[in-house]
Amino acid sequence: MRKIPLGQYAKKMRMSRAQVIKKILSGELRAEEVMENGKKVRYILMESEELPPVQSRCEEILAKIGVEPDLIFEEDGECFVLVGERLLRIRGHQAKWLDPIKKESDEH
Repeated sequence: MRKIPLGQYAKKMRMSRAQVIKKILSGELRAEEVMENGKKVRYILMESEELPPVQSRCEEILAKIGVEPDLIFEEDGECFVLVGERLLRIRGHQAKWLDPIKKESDEH
């Protein structure tokens, strides 16, 4: 069982702290409060497999928007999807088309 501070969990899952607290109150997440240095610190309790891998989140989003990828790769917690000659970046639950790569001409 892992303990992750509420703020870190929210950042990792690309959620606001309020959304995480709402999930705790509704029973979707387990949490505990601990007194550290005279302050209450809330930790999310989770099994190590509970965090979905980046690629599975990417596939979820691609299914929602109806895109068939040619190639999926991940780097630094972000997912990049090659569709034809365009590149889609997925960060958390947000997808953004990136500008096409401009080819340099050899006409110098």
